[in-house]
Amino acid sequence: MRAVWLTTNYGLDWPDKPYVTPDDISDQEDEMIDIIDRLSRAHFNTVFIQVRLRGNVIYKSKIEPLSPYIQGNNAVSTRYDPLSFAIVECHKRGIECHAWVVCYPMGAEKIKGEDNLSPALKKNKDKTKRYNGEFYLDPGNPHAQTYLLSIVEEILTKYDIDGVHLDYIRYPDNPADFPDNDTFRRYGKYFSDKNAWRTDNVNRLVYAVYDMVKYRKPWVQVSSSVLGFYDNSVSGVSPSRYRTALSVHQDPENWLQAGKLDFVVPMMYHNADLFFPFADDWQQRTHGRLLISGLGVYRLDEKDLNWDRKEITRQINYLRDRHIAGNALFRTRYLMNNTKGIMSSLATDDYPHPALLPPLTWLDSVPPVPPAKVDAMLSGEFLCLSWSPPRQEQDKEVHFNVYRSESSPVDISDPANLVIARVPGKMTFIPIDRHTESGYFYALTATDRYHNESRLSDDVFFVTGNFEK
Repeated sequence: MRAVWLTTNYGLDWPDKPYVTPDDISDQEDEMIDIIDRLSRAHFNTVFIQVRLRGNVIYKSKIEPLSPYIQGNNAVSTRYDPLSFAIVECHKRGIECHAWVVCYPMGAEKIKGEDNLSPALKKNKDKTKRYNGEFYLDPGNPHAQTYLLSIVEEILTKYDIDGVHLDYIRYPDNPADFPDNDTFRRYGKYFSDKNAWRTDNVNRLVYAVYDMVKYRKPWVQVSSSVLGFYDNSVSGVSPSRYRTALSVHQDPENWLQAGKLDFVVPMMYHNADLFFPFADDWQQRTHGRLLISGLGVYRLDEKDLNWDRKEITRQINYLRDRHIAGNALFRTRYLMNNTKGIMSSLATDDYPHPALLPPLTWLDSVPPVPPAKVDAMLSGEFLCLSWSPPRQEQDKEVHFNVYRSESSPVDISDPANLVIARVPGKMTFIPIDRHTESGYFYALTATDRYHNESRLSDDVFFVTGNFEK
């Protein structure tokens, strides 16, 4: 997996400004297309798009209002739906689109010096707690849990998302003073220990989200971004200045062991002894599910830690050498700005070829049927490949991977032979140089929504260029 977090809160990654006029909507769409195009050219295959921010969302919802970073005051009435648009544009390019949901935070107590007047906050006062100048849904209140489930269900029902990505699914920092004594008295009677009750509250939400998603759409992946250090047990390293996952009642190993996550994304935004040993530690805690390491490309910023670009390459190579399933980069804006050349470096050195997503074998391990009748023809400066897609069940909706090599059969174990991954439909165009191109064998596989790959199709040989000699 090669993923990015695309942050919509404050318009940090997208959009540049909220829309008011139809031209503003076109600008938002153009910005999104540019982002996804550039990610596609750099061979990314997954986008975590922030769909719920702090009691507001970026899609047409009956539960929470549209984010003020998406829609401005006195905006035109429109059918424009940013999430639907992002999903369509991602899928056109073979990129998965996961709905990134910020769970418990509901926003600051004061916004620009004024009381937070969020409609969602007003409607849910009985489910929230004020703590350190912020409002939070109370994890111990069953009605707050039901409310969050309804948000996930709405997204799942209305949109063709590929995953639900849970964020801030924990208590706030320094939770000892979190004001939930009344909630504990009311709902924690079976727990003698308040800390165990709090951890159980978070666990139950993760379990409920996973079970609901799999009941409705079993192919939709459930993941969570979690704190980068599970605990302080890594030999010889003691990150005492960082809070461990369990200190905020977040126990992702429990979720993985219980089979209630498909992959976990620890936010490992550190280097040296605060990165490499903890990557190994996380790998030992996955219990057969996937580890996707969160990497902090924002650390390249001169105003942050001013990392050298090569630090990200070192981390990617370390993860790759240990067969860790992939990485996610925070944030998209630093890639779009090509900070210290990071986007160029990724495209040419770290991600020089497309990559297939790791199979979700615990959900389904049966590969789809490969395409048939593969044909090739010249179309201007492109090679047009066409094929007959196989019939599939709904959850076996497939995309197609194009391979080529100078020999037959095509070796699909060589990543350099993968030309395009996850092509929708039954045709694609591959740019060629008609003056220098030699002969290649082309063949395809099918990939389903569980990332199972079919066997190889029959190949087709095609020659372009000037071979008069």
